[in-house]
Amino acid sequence: MATPFTDIYARAIFRFADYEFLKQDIETREGVLEKYLISAKTEFQRVCKTDLGDYDTELKQFNQTLDDEIIEILSLGIAFYWLSYKALNSELLKNVLNSKDFYYYSPANLLKEIQTLRKTLKDEFNSKMRQHSYNNNTISTLKT
Repeated sequence: MATPFTDIYARAIFRFADYEFLKQDIETREGVLEKYLISAKTEFQRVCKTDLGDYDTELKQFNQTLDDEIIEILSLGIAFYWLSYKALNSELLKNVLNSKDFYYYSPANLLKEIQTLRKTLKDEFNSKMRQHSYNNNTISTLKT
C-alpha cells in the first residue's frame, strides 16, 4: 500500500490557520506543502525505521503505508517549516496588520513572539522524532 501526501497535508493544515494560504488553488497549495513535507522528511528519515526515501513525486505518495505516528510527525514538520517561513518574512506580518497597527505595535516584538512559537514547535517536532526513535529502534539499528 501507499500513503498519499494529501493524507499528511490534511493533518498539517489543522496545525495552522492561514486563511489566505487556504484560499489558494489546490495545486499551488499542495506544491508549497510538498516542499515543506520534503524538508520534514529529510530531517525525520535519519531516525525513522520506515524508509521515507521511498516516495514518488509523480504520484505524490510515499510508496509504503505510514502509520499514524509517522504521519503526525511529518505534519508537525510541515507546520514547523510553514511557521519558519512566516517568521523569516516580515512583509507577511505587515500585510496581516493595517498600517496603524503595524507601526503602533513593534514589528520586532511581533517577530520575537513568532520566533518563540517557532522554537516551541521545533522542540515539539524534535521531541516526537526522538520519542519515535526510542520506541522503534535500538542503538545498533539507528541510521548514521
